[in-house]
Amino acid sequence: MSAWNAKVTRVDQPEPGLLSLSFRADGRNATLIIVALPGVLDLGVIDRRPRGKTATPSTTQLRRHAEGATILGVERSSRAVRISLGRGGTQRFLIAAPVKPYGGWWLCEEDGSVVLRSPGVVADAPSEDGHLRAYSSSSLRQRGEAVLRSHQESRREQLLRAIERRLKRLAKKREAVLRDLERAKQAEELAEQASLLLAHSSKIPPDAAHFEAVAWDDPTRSIQIDLDPRKSPAELAQDLFAKAKRLKRGLDVAPRRLASVERELGDLTRLRDDVNEHAPSELAAKLEALGVATTAPAERERQRRRAGARLPYREFATDEANRVLVGRGAADNDRLTLQVARPHDLWLHARGVNGAHVVVPLTKGKSCSPETLVDAATLAAHFSDMRGEAIVDVIYTPRRFVRKRKGSAIGAVTLEREKVISLRVERDRLERLLEHERKSS
Repeated sequence: MSAWNAKVTRVDQPEPGLLSLSFRADGRNATLIIVALPGVLDLGVIDRRPRGKTATPSTTQLRRHAEGATILGVERSSRAVRISLGRGGTQRFLIAAPVKPYGGWWLCEEDGSVVLRSPGVVADAPSEDGHLRAYSSSSLRQRGEAVLRSHQESRREQLLRAIERRLKRLAKKREAVLRDLERAKQAEELAEQASLLLAHSSKIPPDAAHFEAVAWDDPTRSIQIDLDPRKSPAELAQDLFAKAKRLKRGLDVAPRRLASVERELGDLTRLRDDVNEHAPSELAAKLEALGVATTAPAERERQRRRAGARLPYREFATDEANRVLVGRGAADNDRLTLQVARPHDLWLHARGVNGAHVVVPLTKGKSCSPETLVDAATLAAHFSDMRGEAIVDVIYTPRRFVRKRKGSAIGAVTLEREKVISLRVERDRLERLLEHERKSS
């Protein structure tokens, strides 16, 4: 094993598949980088510390064990990298391997027992004794930048595959919306048939299979209407009116859906065509802003469970036993509004200032009572930069009119329509609401 005699000063996982150990040796700072993505395993030494995401809980735990330890040696086989770390007369191994989807690492004792491992990896670290080759710091420094580039290229390929998957789904969605638009064109025809059935119901024989009538257009034309022997002409006309109404609703919504899908298709197509112009971290951020998942399903599920342990809102009860949800912070505001609130729920925010998103969950088809509206507005005023003011303007609207524009700041939204309540804050009402906060278990 080639001696390093280097002290670990920092451990980072700035991007998926990239593990970095900053160290100091011979009065000089440097960083050992390990690339462990499926199909790519490499390591090198560079002079700077790669920047990226903040530390995850598992990275923070690894820091506690590794920072301050001495790098005794660095070895690699075709399947894994092993770093020997010494501290206080004991030795441990940090092992990294290119497991799916973003590589993994294990911190092991000398006997192979696992002290700590990255989320999602198998319990046992790969054992490569007899296949490991030692590397010196100087030999790894010669290839550090090339190793970093190999990570960037591999990560960019992963994100490009995510773009292609999303584009295929959007293309299918666009086809479905176009089919809906085509079906919606039948609305006028069905409404016309229903009107003719009602107008001529007395002339239709009881057992007729179809009925032929003359439309009221100029010039006139003949229309054949299929009948249902189980229903009277009036019942069939009501069914046709109801179907026409549903199709008309679709005709109102479908153009907006189509425009939204085509905008996203255009944005993603341009991003795909310019994929080499962006660093992977920047590309991932742009994809997240467009709502494209950049993590594998299993990893997203772990993140969801971790986030689910803490609700993004505080919950208050009104005198009418209604719930009012108040976002805890900017990122929590986004989660509350975009993931928790339903389209028919009421959304509130203090007008023109920073503050919490407030949501009143409502039963579909029901409106918010005036008392609950004032209670929710009181909380929106209190949890904003207008706290302490006697009169506060609070905007409110159904959640379906709240939108998140791509690239907008965390917690920032736009409204398609809104109403304003000029609220006189009642101290007694506010204190009662704060006393009735429901603590999460």
